[in-house]
Amino acid sequence: MRFRRVSAALVVVLPGLLLVGCESLGGGGRNADGLTPVLDRMRKAYADLESGRFVSLAHFESTEQAKLFRAVGSDGEEDGREQPSLSVLRSRNETGAGGLKARLAGPDDVLRFDGKRSEELALIRDWTGYAVLLLSVYGPREAVALEFSVCSGRDHLLRWTSTIHTKPGWNLHRFDLAEIGDAVDLADVRALTWQAPTSTEAVDLYLDDLILADNTRHLMGEDATSGQLYVYTQGRRIHVGARGRFDLAFADGVIASWYADGEQNLTLRDGLGPRPVLLDEDWDVRDDAPEITWMRELYESGRARFATQRIEEMSEFRVVIVGEHSFGEPAQDDGPAAGAEPVRGHSWTYTIYPTGAVYVQATSNLAARDWGAPLMGYAVALNGRAGFQWVPAPAAEVDRAPAKFVLLARRGAERADLLWTLADAALAERQRLWRSGDERRQVMVVGNRAVQESVSTAHLLRFWPRDVEAAPEAESLAADYQNPAAVAPLAGRLIMDVTGDLDGDGYNESEGCHELELAGNVLRFTFEPGRQLRYEPVFRVHGTMGQGCWVYADGRIVSGLGRDRQGRLLFSIPRVVNSSMLIEVNSGPPVRSP
Repeated sequence: MRFRRVSAALVVVLPGLLLVGCESLGGGGRNADGLTPVLDRMRKAYADLESGRFVSLAHFESTEQAKLFRAVGSDGEEDGREQPSLSVLRSRNETGAGGLKARLAGPDDVLRFDGKRSEELALIRDWTGYAVLLLSVYGPREAVALEFSVCSGRDHLLRWTSTIHTKPGWNLHRFDLAEIGDAVDLADVRALTWQAPTSTEAVDLYLDDLILADNTRHLMGEDATSGQLYVYTQGRRIHVGARGRFDLAFADGVIASWYADGEQNLTLRDGLGPRPVLLDEDWDVRDDAPEITWMRELYESGRARFATQRIEEMSEFRVVIVGEHSFGEPAQDDGPAAGAEPVRGHSWTYTIYPTGAVYVQATSNLAARDWGAPLMGYAVALNGRAGFQWVPAPAAEVDRAPAKFVLLARRGAERADLLWTLADAALAERQRLWRSGDERRQVMVVGNRAVQESVSTAHLLRFWPRDVEAAPEAESLAADYQNPAAVAPLAGRLIMDVTGDLDGDGYNESEGCHELELAGNVLRFTFEPGRQLRYEPVFRVHGTMGQGCWVYADGRIVSGLGRDRQGRLLFSIPRVVNSSMLIEVNSGPPVRSP
């Protein structure tokens, strides 16, 4: 499990230690937790400060703090510009009486937080041990796009930049330090900058409450043992993993980091995928391979303005994460109105099992004008410097059609590999691997489908077991997914109309489970693996909500049962199955403890 260890108690570095000589407006003294009034108000105002350490970089409750900031030109010189000052007209009232006012006279003007004007205070340089940066910006009547940067190193050679959009009134922006740390040295932060490069008029910028916080929250499995699932949030990310096997971090709805056998992120911070991409007819044979970012061509006609993610289901059996990128306004809390058009954009539902199997349903709902190419496909991106090599799938033979898959393997024992299998094998018939010029990015693209306004596909990403390095074992795992085992009910029935079952055969490719229903209080069926190995098959039994359940496989009791978010029974056969089995489920009133 990868997270920064912090004390269980709330530990706050006080402003007197950070901002030497700073005297708070509103009086001194500390509360029962040892917090000054300013910090106490901050903790109550911002949810990220409820647990863990936090530190105020600037709260503008003293005039000296304004001198930490300065207005400069593109050459870094002040040249008589109006310098930032304390403002009592614009502040977050819930945290104090003061804010910062700064004027950007033109698109080349820059507001710098580097402490060079102050003789008493300094910017805190070491941000390690924190997970999120909070920043409040007051937006004018007309929205302004600001370019916000964090710089590290004596000559600011490393820089992370993001465009932030301000709505009228106070806007709270939360920046994930794991993402910033991919670009800069968090142990040596030298400056923060703001600029309005597209504004044609002077911009009066108001800031308040710049805070670093460790907002780590353990939701499940803090004491997980080998192979058990855990979930925690840190910064703006959701981490899901199985101890000793893999750790996946979700940011803005997609997998932004994958750790398996060390401190190296095996993917890219803008997402592992699978992501939809647009393709020309000859995309896999052209010599002019595009510079891979994330195939942003798909967003040109309406860049996804909103990205959300949520935990849909969480148990020791499995975890379900839903991520969405939308081009329009986000759905209201009570959901879309009846008969409303689907929100344009893309969504991913990740069903994560401790076995290392992650099933993904990827859905795109786009208007016809959004498609600018005849074909669509999917891409998976990895860290180009992590040593992944593409292992081609075997070619079809006269009497044999092998499973289609994408295997990106790393040489050496106990090094994580990635096996990507699409439920629709035809989509993987055409494949191509691209690398960026600096070799930092490695993107695998598959695709062979005509564009449609609504597309839903199912994928299996296998992050474990490790050492899936050759085609034979990859084909065996892929065939298990693309050609599900036969399930023959003797009592009860198969359910063939579940949303994630894209071909209506009773096997839910989107969640990796066979769907069945009781007959009365009994389900009995045979499981026929055929000529293939079946890897820890999973079953969901409908009609079991609120019922006690007992499962037997060839007369032996099956333990480790789970429930989905609606309370339906989930169970698996925790081994490789290579012969026919008789499975029985009995249900009844739950057993109550005395």
